[in-house]
Amino acid sequence: MTGSYAYLLVKAVLTLVFVLGLLGVSLYALKWYMAKGGKAASGKLPAPVKVLFTAMLGQKKNLAIVEVAGEVLVLGITPNAISFLTKIEKNETIEELKKGNGRRGLLGLFQGGF
Repeated sequence: MTGSYAYLLVKAVLTLVFVLGLLGVSLYALKWYMAKGGKAASGKLPAPVKVLFTAMLGQKKNLAIVEVAGEVLVLGITPNAISFLTKIEKNETIEELKKGNGRRGLLGLFQGGF
């Protein structure tokens, strides 16, 4: 049996370096995968639900504008339920939401109509 303390110390340090290296590679791979939107390397399947805009209305109460199967929906979200509020049909509003730049805010979306 190799009972040398130096040998045991080197063995422990090398094992720690190996485990930390494996953890680092795993985190890098996960970060790369998530940067692609959670799609596989082929990227052929689009995400079925895409969140375009969210707004906090109060404590644990949110309003979300999501795109599902090509339709843009406004949903009310609470801890107990998710409620369908309306469907946005105005093309210019949909395009503005998808761009994400020049946001006029939630109030501006309601004032401009759906």
